Amino acid sequence: MTEPIKIDNTGEMIAAIPAMLGFVPSQSVVLVFLAGNRLSHIARMDFGEMDHPLVTAAINRSNDTEGVYVIVIAENRTFHEVLDESERVIAMLLGAGADVWGSFYTPSIRGGETWTDMRGLFETGTVPDPATTQVGAATVLNGRTVARDRSELTARYRRKNSVTVTDRRRARAAKETMGEKFASNIIRELAELVSTRTTPDAALAARVGLLLTTDIHARDAILGLAVIDPNVASEMMEAIASKLRTRERVAALTVAGFFAYVNFQGPAAGSAFTAAREEASQHPLCDTRMLGLLEEALTAGLHPTMIRKLADTGVGIAREKFRVELPAPSGDWI
Repeated sequence: MTEPIKIDNTGEMIAAIPAMLGFVPSQSVVLVFLAGNRLSHIARMDFGEMDHPLVTAAINRSNDTEGVYVIVIAENRTFHEVLDESERVIAMLLGAGADVWGSFYTPSIRGGETWTDMRGLFETGTVPDPATTQVGAATVLNGRTVARDRSELTARYRRKNSVTVTDRRRARAAKETMGEKFASNIIRELAELVSTRTTPDAALAARVGLLLTTDIHARDAILGLAVIDPNVASEMMEAIASKLRTRERVAALTVAGFFAYVNFQGPAAGSAFTAAREEASQHPLCDTRMLGLLEEALTAGLHPTMIRKLADTGVGIAREKFRVELPAPSGDWI
């Protein structure tokens, strides 16, 4: 089991935010919720746009939350603007029943930047380089990447190229020829790609897109790949979605977002779901039932460990229906 990482001071907590969100926030208010000395979850809102429903949803994400830190990140704002925003957010949190343990401000999350305590005597400190912290090192070690900003995170889910007509024709021919083995072989191939961190090609993307939109049981089994490595699974499905169109792209983006969600990467999941919804809006016949359920879960703040149950179910479906043995969930996963 992975050893927990200890954060010793305010500067380290602020420096850990990009790794926890998956991107470097700016013009933002970040809420860091804790259960005792353990991180419960994290939520980000735009500076000046936080309202009661968002705060309430953030608080309700975990029943064991004991306290919350408010981190205001905003360049080119006056001290009074920052102070007003901090006090407004604190008032909403207190009104919603949260216990605010502290409020801090920093213009940006860069090494050497100054943070200021907004609730005490305006004491200051220094934000270390996020890349040099234990959290930053663990992020790199686990194969995760941190986007430079929110727009870079969103760009990951754009269409970059498409499978060819030949790829689609060969995918349909393979399905007709292989029959029941078509789904099993693809699930095994995807599991191998996740295990070896291999990038999928266009031919595989065409087969996966066809499978996701023609076999709901196979789609559910594919969710089980999260137990191997949800981060790699998300990147793999992200790459597949970038090559697809219409309902196949919607299905692949939904699964990519699911993998990000269970990997505690809420902003990445939200970006994937937004891209899927935009694609679906142009094609009314797309099946968006699973997308809708995941969107509702993310908006309501359902904890990733609850969503992980779908992956555990997927492992069982892969084994029982498709005779594909995926790894049993580890202690870290549970």
